[in-house]
Amino acid sequence: MTAHAKNTFQDKGLVLVLQDLHAASPGQLRSKSSDEAARDYCWSALVLSSAFGFRVSPGHTYSLYLVEGQWQLSLIAPEEWGARMPGAFVGQCKLQHDMTWSVVFDESVAEGSPVHDALLQYLDGIHEQLQVSGSWEALLRNGERHLPYQQRVLTTGLASSLRQSLALSGQSGVPSSVPLLQETLSLP
Repeated sequence: MTAHAKNTFQDKGLVLVLQDLHAASPGQLRSKSSDEAARDYCWSALVLSSAFGFRVSPGHTYSLYLVEGQWQLSLIAPEEWGARMPGAFVGQCKLQHDMTWSVVFDESVAEGSPVHDALLQYLDGIHEQLQVSGSWEALLRNGERHLPYQQRVLTTGLASSLRQSLALSGQSGVPSSVPLLQETLSLP
């Protein structure tokens, strides 16, 4: 292989990575309180830790399921599955233009349900990871190493979004706490 051919192949790969990073750069940023940033981090990390093999786009809604103890993001809504739904429906997820994820939990996610218990376990894990890593920034950097390419790119966008949103509000970090599940689910 000639030097020219080798450089051409390398350049094409780099261009694609740069395009993906540009597509994941946050837009429509606003200032956020540290509590809002913590909530956005927790639920965005949940979605980004789920299995999915497709590209996501800001403004689109996806469905989150708990399948055999693993989170799975899908293009298919629960009513479209019929009797073949892969697991418990968790809720609808939407990638915001600021590269954070909003999650609207299904009403079936009630206290004592398997999904509720899995969410509590997830939040406990985030809290433990936060204590070990010492900061949200370190937690983001450590967590992305184990993610597939697409999720790593989105994690980079999420970190940038949270950093910039907190800077807009005059804050330099988020608290070492995680949102309460009851508040997020709006359980009675």
